[in-house]
Amino acid sequence: MIYLYAHTNHKSGLDSLRRVAALYWQFEKEGVECELLFNDYRAQLAAKSWGLPLATTIETIKDIDAVADINDVIVIDSPEPIEGKVLGYPEYFKKVIYLDSSFGKQEFNGAKVIDIFHKNSSVFREVEQNVSKKALFIYGDSDYEKTILKNLENFKDKELNLYWGNYFFIKYEDEMMQHFGEMVETEDYYEALSEYEYIVTSSLQIAIEAAGNGVKTLFLDLLETSNSTKEILHKFDIPIKNTTQALELSTIAENEKIKNSSEKIINIIKNYV
Repeated sequence: MIYLYAHTNHKSGLDSLRRVAALYWQFEKEGVECELLFNDYRAQLAAKSWGLPLATTIETIKDIDAVADINDVIVIDSPEPIEGKVLGYPEYFKKVIYLDSSFGKQEFNGAKVIDIFHKNSSVFREVEQNVSKKALFIYGDSDYEKTILKNLENFKDKELNLYWGNYFFIKYEDEMMQHFGEMVETEDYYEALSEYEYIVTSSLQIAIEAAGNGVKTLFLDLLETSNSTKEILHKFDIPIKNTTQALELSTIAENEKIKNSSEKIINIIKNYV
């Protein structure tokens, strides 16, 4: 069996889930059976709304061995530390494949470590384009510090719709929606990727997925984005603006389409099955 583990919560959001979902759908297309492992019930609900099957919920990366056994292949997409008994996974399982989203060279002896932000390719789901709407702002999946509220002036009179993050606070929208048009729910995420001409986002993975699907994409730096993230955005030719720069949608050019490396990763995994 192939197990796909995605680490999700209000802090890390659903980025790992989006990549694991892309791999799951690619496996499904090729008729290869696999199982999903999540560590958060809210992510389970989002996944279900996207059309993914029921996953097994575990607490942390250290609980994968409570579900999988020595004959299984384990694919891990998680920012959790590689330490303790996790270091022994490559010896215990048939094969461990680690999708490295750390921007660095993650040391995981015995595992196959794959850079998921390699050159001009990344892991995302491709959707069929059917553009009918203008612009959508996707801050990300969570706004624990209420950053959007602190920057509402940036969105005034911009005719942007707002994506409702999976981990946003209840009633958080009351003030925000005075500055945005319609609200797009979490379950409509992939539909939004196909429908919108412009996507403005503060999430690296969402920027990659939007640009990868041919959407005119802008990364809006509402926080102090790390140099590592900026390097990836520059590598993928995704423009960046901060709060001191005017947000003019008409200036967003069409991005160079990012290559999807999902199929390549699937072929690597299948070698161990």
